[in-house]
Amino acid sequence: MTALKRKSTALLKETEKDIENAILAALQLVKGCKAWKNQSVGIYDPTRKTFRSRSKYQIKGVSDILGIYKGRMLCLEVKTQKGRLSPEQKLFLEEMKALGAATACVRSVPEALTVLGLIDADILHNKLEAVSKE
Repeated sequence: MTALKRKSTALLKETEKDIENAILAALQLVKGCKAWKNQSVGIYDPTRKTFRSRSKYQIKGVSDILGIYKGRMLCLEVKTQKGRLSPEQKLFLEEMKALGAATACVRSVPEALTVLGLIDADILHNKLEAVSKE
């Protein structure tokens, strides 16, 4: 088996949890960034042997990783190479983007870091725009 084929096979076996953990580890190293895993799955109650009911204030489709980077909200939905967004996840990302958050569906650490780069570019653009108006 060639090195490229082994790497391709390994990427296909990578779970969302593996990708989330790698992204969270990388984001912890970025100055000005605070990110965390959002627990969006149901909570199992072993005593009652059932999942706890959702609060009326819980939102379906909330991103896997939430955070703040340089004062801007960050919403990252993590998917494997073959994973697809649910309608609720798409809606959440659209609504948060409309409110000013940086949002993306990411499949790797480089994709997540690219979102931070876009925030940096936007901040720089706004500073240059302000200077040019003076």
